[in-house]
Amino acid sequence: KGSNLGFSNIKGIVFLIISTLAYSGYNVLARNLTKEFTSIELSYMMITISFISFNLLSIIRNLLYGTISNYFLPLQNLRFTIAIIYLGILSSLISSLLSNYALSKIKASEMSVFANLGTVISILAGVIFLKEKVFYYHIIGSILIIGGVLGTNFLDKIDLKDIQDALKK
Repeated sequence: KGSNLGFSNIKGIVFLIISTLAYSGYNVLARNLTKEFTSIELSYMMITISFISFNLLSIIRNLLYGTISNYFLPLQNLRFTIAIIYLGILSSLISSLLSNYALSKIKASEMSVFANLGTVISILAGVIFLKEKVFYYHIIGSILIIGGVLGTNFLDKIDLKDIQDALKK
């Protein structure tokens, strides 16, 4: 958001760093846990703990403000209910199942690089569905992200000696 370095930007940067550290910790921890538990078991526990935690926080907040009668009020709104179902099933359940499955098959460092593709997908979705404009920095960033994903996951599997021999021929 602009090129100035104001308080709101610093706060955002701090949250990004915390988010990155949390995601890295999750990848390493989940990778180790996939040796003992299935992807379904890990996802079940993640979602159960999240469900209990967020509902407990909401109940406590409503009790503190004396608005406990409003706890179920949002569920009366159909758009809210559809959004919660979408977020709960597609964004949480499916993505955690796929992430945990991927972590059971590949290294955490390789898996975490794939998360960066979400940025490219977000840009494409914005252009396709929201008719947003694409600027040169979107294209450059997307190329760098895709190059990073390919480089991280495939270049270490290529024997450089074979490439050098092929170039000599």
